[in-house]
Amino acid sequence: MKNYMERTSLDARINPIFTALVTSFAEQSAKAFGLDHAGALKLTLACEEIFTYLCGIDKGDKPVTIEAKNGLYFVQVKILFDVAHFDPRAFNLTAKVSLDDESGLEDMGLLIASRSVDRFSINHDAREGTGVVLIKERTYPEITWAESTAVKPLKGFTITAPDPEALKLFAHQTVSTYSDNPYPPDFRFPGKLVDMVASGEYKALIATDNYGAIGGGVIWRWRIARKKIVECAGPYIFGQPPESGIAEKLMDALIGAIAKTEAICLINEYASPELPKQYFEPLGLVDYYGPDGTFVPWCLYYRLLKEDVGSQVWAHPELEDFLKIQYKSLSFARKIVLTSYGGEARPPHSVFASQFVRTQRVVTLRPVWDGIDVSVNLSRHVQILKNEDIQTIFLEIDLGHAWQANLVPALRENGFTPRLILPYAGRADIVVFQYREGM
Repeated sequence: MKNYMERTSLDARINPIFTALVTSFAEQSAKAFGLDHAGALKLTLACEEIFTYLCGIDKGDKPVTIEAKNGLYFVQVKILFDVAHFDPRAFNLTAKVSLDDESGLEDMGLLIASRSVDRFSINHDAREGTGVVLIKERTYPEITWAESTAVKPLKGFTITAPDPEALKLFAHQTVSTYSDNPYPPDFRFPGKLVDMVASGEYKALIATDNYGAIGGGVIWRWRIARKKIVECAGPYIFGQPPESGIAEKLMDALIGAIAKTEAICLINEYASPELPKQYFEPLGLVDYYGPDGTFVPWCLYYRLLKEDVGSQVWAHPELEDFLKIQYKSLSFARKIVLTSYGGEARPPHSVFASQFVRTQRVVTLRPVWDGIDVSVNLSRHVQILKNEDIQTIFLEIDLGHAWQANLVPALRENGFTPRLILPYAGRADIVVFQYREGM
């Protein structure tokens, strides 16, 4: 198994003479880190298109750094540069390029780059410049059968970390048993789940008897950006009566495993019906829409693991009342600092990243680049998602970024209402908005 902590980097200049070096570096890094031929070529193509785009908009021979990282189930390439006139609008889901428009042709490379990878993000810092992060995941087979294996009540059980085969069986059982229940989409790719656990991104525990039968399990992970919040899912229970106590034992083991870490809060976004409610407090409700347009209210839960000493968040005045009510209800200590646009210059075009869970017909939008056109851009996103019959549309803003807090009027104009707060889920707290037709 490859070392998922492996990293490589290349320092070059934004000059066409380095194009072959950049593409070779990207391709060889991707292959060395485990991507198959097709995946490596797509990641290489994305790097080449972005580098070519940069060469086209800046003739200053400025430095560029390209970093590659092995994430075991994915390869990440980060391109760091500092050029003027960088306009990433082609990264939008809604982007189209006209071959009759010269500026549109310039965007063609970015459009190809965004479509060649599984995920991307864009960061800008006044001192460090701009960073484009491209992530290409390895290819894993998806579960093609949903037949569950009957599990009899266990005569006894122990809570243990699963080996790879037990983890894949746990994923199969979860998908087949909870087909009508939201669960992490990674469960549909058992091999990917194994690599995610091996990489340290996920942790898992199962309840098993002496013969290897699995009576249930739970899974969790830390938010990558900060270590103050842990997300969990489950517990998922297979054929065990409530009096077995398996659900409680799994939650006890999970909480014990993270109790001495720096995590402040445990959140369950995918609670099963067997969740011991006495372990958590309700965090808020969202709605999951079915194919017929009806929706099911879905509760998220949280548990404080240690004292919350408080923090500061940015907030647009239109969101202030919602935040005050939520923070008071959840007993979170926050200093709310109001912000709004004061006529300062903004980039012309905004960008939203889109994360799909197509089996559940759900998408989550996240703003990654500010722009004057944000309201129009968001309207186009909503329309294209509705055309694809995706009705459960979430949008998250990070209150650690003032520019994201200032997007609230545009969100309201397009039918998004705030639903709940995910404490410490980003640079600061994240507010989850949801689109509602006619709002």
